[in-house]
Amino acid sequence: MLKSLKHRLALLLAAFLLVSIALFFLIANREIESLFITHANDQQEQRIQQIIFQVNDLFQNPNGTVSLDGLETIGNAALQNGILLHVTTLNREIDWDITTHKSDECNLILQHREMNMHSRYPTFEGGYEQRIEEITYNGIVIGEITLGYYGPFTFDDAELELVDALNRLLIILGTTFIVIAAVLGLVIAASISKPISSASTAARRISQGEYGVQIAERYTTAELQSLVDSINEMSSILKAKEEQKHRLTADVAHELRTPLTNLQGFIEAVIDGIWEPTTEMMVSCHEEIERLTRIVNLLLELDKYEDKRITLQYSSFSAMELCASVVNMFLLPAQEKNIRLQYSTDAFADICYADEGRLKQCMVNLVSNALRYTPEGGSIDVSYQNEEWYHVFAVRDTGIGISEENLEQIFERFFRADKSRNQKTGGIGIGLTITKAIVDMHGGIISVNSEPGKGSCFTIKIPKADVSQLDRNETEREE
Repeated sequence: MLKSLKHRLALLLAAFLLVSIALFFLIANREIESLFITHANDQQEQRIQQIIFQVNDLFQNPNGTVSLDGLETIGNAALQNGILLHVTTLNREIDWDITTHKSDECNLILQHREMNMHSRYPTFEGGYEQRIEEITYNGIVIGEITLGYYGPFTFDDAELELVDALNRLLIILGTTFIVIAAVLGLVIAASISKPISSASTAARRISQGEYGVQIAERYTTAELQSLVDSINEMSSILKAKEEQKHRLTADVAHELRTPLTNLQGFIEAVIDGIWEPTTEMMVSCHEEIERLTRIVNLLLELDKYEDKRITLQYSSFSAMELCASVVNMFLLPAQEKNIRLQYSTDAFADICYADEGRLKQCMVNLVSNALRYTPEGGSIDVSYQNEEWYHVFAVRDTGIGISEENLEQIFERFFRADKSRNQKTGGIGIGLTITKAIVDMHGGIISVNSEPGKGSCFTIKIPKADVSQLDRNETEREE
């Protein structure tokens, strides 16, 4: 069974936090235990040193007498700390042992200490230990102190209670942090999985044909927001492509319908004996066939450009000669419409390095459109400028212009500002699409500025090739 990303993330985060917290408290517990053991050893040593000092102090009497009551007081105090005191002098005048006075109590205290240690450490390996120290007077050893205790270290009741309290606190804190970790895991997992879930839902709807679906939520995580933006952008593009596909189908059908209808009418008239198959009729049929062929060829050419199945043939040529050649092609139709057609180049006209034939095709398309949409008495200017990084070609006219709402779609295939699609006022709407494809293949930029009723200006910027690239390509061509 597949698990949701939210559950997986929650489990992973909770597991990570749980392991981290467990390691933290394990280390903390070990450190606390180590500190308490060190503390217990230090306390034991301090008590032993204090007992040794107190016993030696009793024997510093110049008269040589020692208070047995003092020894008993010291012994009883030591017994309360789990230490058994036995004091003897070398001459055996004094032989005082706490075990002879409080034998049962000594056994109980030792047993209690042992029980404390085993309750805390079940595998604790301890036992009864003794430590012998000297009694001195004026630098001379006069006796010895025997200290017995359960070792190597022990916890008294207060210390054991404190250790247990700290461990209980660690357990409570650990449980609390585990709960917090689980909640945080769920919250973090939800915050991460929500945009992914939204993107998945949107992608599923898009795959079912609901193009244009958008995810409205915004997220603070850059990667997640980037994912959402990509889905939204893909959805918008697919919607635009779908609309373009429907428009393409309608446009192609419209463009093909007229010549096919004309051909069908001619042929049916001949079959029915209404018209004779005269030369004029055959010429008309041939013109319609040529129109169909032209439409199909343009579609095939556009398909090659969009799939980048055309290789540019770079060569060096004169920008000025290219402009002059394009203008000369349209001088006669321009004169017939009483349109002034001219070209100009700046004083620094440069040698271009590009696909001359394709670039000329772009300029021909632009001038042809300008001539079509410029009324009688207007003007068309073809120009070239040599900029630092670009060869800049422009076609400016005083035609009908393009509305602002149509500018964004002007380079889409089959788009025409003239919705009537009259052959006298426009082509089939592929020329500008092919022009843009050619410019894009050069790595260039095509743009348009237009104002309805005042005219339009189409500008092509072709990047200049560096000298090394030019020399290398020229060498390859010669080879």
